[in-house]
Amino acid sequence: MSKPAVMRVAVIVLVGVGLSAAAYIAPAYVVREEPKKSSTGHLTVGGSSVVFFVMDKWKSTYRKEAGQDIDYYSTGSTDGIKQMIAGNYQIGFTSAPMTDEQRKQAQDKGGAPIHIPVLLSAVVPIYNVKELKDKPPLNFTGELLAKIFLGKIARWNDPAIAEINKGVDLPDTKIAVVHRGDASGTTFIFADYLHGASETWKKEMGPAKNEFKWPVGVAQPRNFAVAGHVGRTEGAIGYVELLHALTNKLSYGAVQNKDKTGFIHCKPENVTAAAKNHPADRPELSFSLTNMPGKESYPICAIDFAVCYQTQPAAQQKQVKDFLQWVTHDGQKYTKDMHYAPLPQELVARAEEKLKSIKSVQ
Repeated sequence: MSKPAVMRVAVIVLVGVGLSAAAYIAPAYVVREEPKKSSTGHLTVGGSSVVFFVMDKWKSTYRKEAGQDIDYYSTGSTDGIKQMIAGNYQIGFTSAPMTDEQRKQAQDKGGAPIHIPVLLSAVVPIYNVKELKDKPPLNFTGELLAKIFLGKIARWNDPAIAEINKGVDLPDTKIAVVHRGDASGTTFIFADYLHGASETWKKEMGPAKNEFKWPVGVAQPRNFAVAGHVGRTEGAIGYVELLHALTNKLSYGAVQNKDKTGFIHCKPENVTAAAKNHPADRPELSFSLTNMPGKESYPICAIDFAVCYQTQPAAQQKQVKDFLQWVTHDGQKYTKDMHYAPLPQELVARAEEKLKSIKSVQ
């Protein structure tokens, strides 16, 4: 191939990569302006960037099997719920349960919403310290992470870090905190974990929310941007969904389990272990999976939900119900390829019962 031809191919590849990144990082400019309205054989859905990756496989496979098109807009969990409430999305996907305020807005707009679990994910603390590259993962406790993200621990060789990482040669490098700057389901999960694992966090920051006014650190939008900033910044620490740590080849820490019997370097099986200990006595499925007991349970886990109105227009009720039935059953086998954990059978059975409650109205 001639040199000019090689250059043309390189330009095409770079443009394609750039457009893909733009679609993920800045959906407001690429995919979000005018959501399509639902018609026969078509659903418009969107929200969580965690679901975004596996959804690509789900929608292409479902199109082949059921002949139905699914348009997914990766606008983030908070916006996914907002658009579902407004009726622009038939289904909103979120990494955090709806807030009381969101439930009230939905009730006033279109009736009672329901949560359907669709996959399991985990949030991990990522870090970039050159002296620790290719070394075993650092250990973190909830109290330690809280003090780092609150700016109370400012250097990597702080005695509190050294205490639970004995034998590790920690550098005197300044810690650069990176956090989300947008309303985020990932932030909610991380904060929910810290609220249950750290008295310092509980006292100073309070209950979990999708968005905080952080006392220190650099704000970045979306998991993608947090991972990128940590990867470019010496001494940085941040929090992202596990897939982003793996695909960006970033170091991520082992976090002490709730039982305080060990430190878990998260893998999908540790997320499944946490989910098996979910609170089975709650009729509503919108519960937290953080700080679940069990020796193998990773403590910063979450259920990613599909949220929709329990009462649907007759024209789309079957489409919504059939798609979510497929996602919670046949679609689960595709989650492992994306480093997510499939739903345990107990949650699949509960999701199936909840799906039966979706009714139609003329």
